[in-house]
Parts: sequence; C-alpha cells; structure tokens
Amino acid sequence: MNNAIDSTPDPRGMLDLMSQTRRATVRRQNRRYAGLVALWAVAWAVGFGALWATRDVGALTLLSPAAGWIAFAASLVVAIVVSFIVGVAAAHDGVRGPSHLQGALYGCSWPIAMIAASLLLGGLQRNGMPPELANLAYPGIYIFLVGVIYLVSGALWRAVPMYLLGAALILTTVVATFAGTPTHYLIYATVAPAAMLVVAALMLWGPLRGDGQGAAS
Repeated sequence: MNNAIDSTPDPRGMLDLMSQTRRATVRRQNRRYAGLVALWAVAWAVGFGALWATRDVGALTLLSPAAGWIAFAASLVVAIVVSFIVGVAAAHDGVRGPSHLQGALYGCSWPIAMIAASLLLGGLQRNGMPPELANLAYPGIYIFLVGVIYLVSGALWRAVPMYLLGAALILTTVVATFAGTPTHYLIYATVAPAAMLVVAALMLWGPLRGDGQGAAS
C-alpha cells in the first residue's frame, strides 16, 4: 500500500519538470535565433560596407566594382547557406503538430516574398526605372520586406525580439532611402547591423531572453 502511494507522480514535481523543459527549449531557440541575427548583422556590415567602399558604386574608391560586388554577394551567400543549415536542424528539433506546420509555413513565406520582390523590381526596371532609383529600390524593398515579416511574425507569436528587429529594419529602410545613394549603403552597413546585434545581445543576456530569468537578473 505504501509502495503504491510512493509511486504516485508528484504533480508539483511534474510541473517543475515541464517548466524546466520549456525554459531549456526557449533558451536553445533563443541562442539559435540570436546566432542567426548576429550572423546576418556581420553579413550586412561586410556586404554593404564593401559596396560603400567600391569605386563608382559607393563613396570611396578602395575596391574595384568587381571586388565590391563579389564581396557583397559572398557575404550574403555565406549567411544564406548557414541559415539554411540551421533551419534544417531546427526542423528536426523534435517539434511536431501545429507548431511544426506553423514553422514550415513561416519558412516558405521567405522565398515567396523574396522571389516576388525580385520579379516586381525586374518589372519596374523593364518599364523604365532609372539606375539611380534602382540602386535605392533593390536593397530597400528587400530589407523592408524582411522588416515587415519580422514585425508581423513577432506580433502573431508575441516574440518581442522579432517585433523590435522588424520595426528597426523598417525604420532603417525609410531613413536610408531618404538619405539617397550612396549614403544608404553606409546606413545599411552600420545602423541595421547595430540594431541586429543589440537585439541578439538582449536575447542572450538581457530582458528579452524569454526563459523567465531575464527580468529577474
């Protein structure tokens, strides 16, 4: 009889275990997401910084046009490949059911939005958009879309870091577009990465950690 009573699961212990598991999952997701945000911050700083330093493209003449565009493309390709690898690993992280479907749909929204933006910009160029405007429109529309996706996703999932990052990217795009070319490359190489790094740091060590400990520490 006593053995039967002793083997009865402790509800408080089970709740504590569930809470610990949830916090561990949130910390793991935060580290993964913060790492990606920091990666893209570096990619933007290197890529747009290279364009800023490229002759006949930016304000400086440190790089030839070929070298500048190669550095820009290489930085983005590295970030895309690493993001894809991390995304595949996250898809096999033990999440199933509605959350898994939600994540899959969210992942599909990125290529859909970016391909549509590329086609839109191509149509504008085909119909006479001048090169000066294209230099502003191409990075501006892509970064604006990234900001909108983050903003909406943060609101739907109540993810404060994602929401703040989306708002920061949208504001950066507006400021950079008003600043004009080639100053917008400098803004994208400095302000946007700085905002990304601040959000990543807050997710890892500050009040945006999401594990219930950030506010208490």
